[in-house]
Amino acid sequence: MKQYAVIHAVAGLFEGYSDTTCEFFPKRGFAEKHIKQILDDYREDEMCVHIEHQDGGDAEVTTTHEYGDYDACVNRDTMTHDDWVAENGDVCSVEVFRIIEIDMSNRGDSTESCWLTWDQQDTSQAWDYFPLCMSLVARVSSDVMDNDPSVHGLEQLTDFISSVYYGSHALIDIDDYVMHAFRIPKPNLESQSVMSKTIINP
Repeated sequence: MKQYAVIHAVAGLFEGYSDTTCEFFPKRGFAEKHIKQILDDYREDEMCVHIEHQDGGDAEVTTTHEYGDYDACVNRDTMTHDDWVAENGDVCSVEVFRIIEIDMSNRGDSTESCWLTWDQQDTSQAWDYFPLCMSLVARVSSDVMDNDPSVHGLEQLTDFISSVYYGSHALIDIDDYVMHAFRIPKPNLESQSVMSKTIINP
């Protein structure tokens, strides 16, 4: 059974990058409608200076308190939107919306949760598969030891592991390695439970 995740993230390491969120939908149309509703709200905000639609329903939104400066600059042939963002990164924010298809049809009967991983710096899905809890912890532990085995890195790893086993969202943030992980809900199990109750108590 497929699900569709909508990632709403600040691009790269702009301020607020730790506030990345993920919502899950049973149909792609619901995910696209969710993004459209949010973009409609941005269009009413004077601080929103640029909305770029991408393939597959994805989008990027640039906001800034310096919206007058943006209008004055990017209307000139000498400066594009990306140039302006590069020069004014301290006064603007770029938010991304990504739809990720999740196919759990080959998932076994394990009661352990699967996770969606998000590479914060590349603004893309980090891994091309959806690991179980133990696999997620093992790979991230290995990555931390390769990238930052310092006290700070190990503290981050400890917090990450705790979030995996006791929460629905985990974040690891060390040098050149910033990744979010989101617990994927189990709609099949929930629907089977409801169906069982209906059959038992018609």
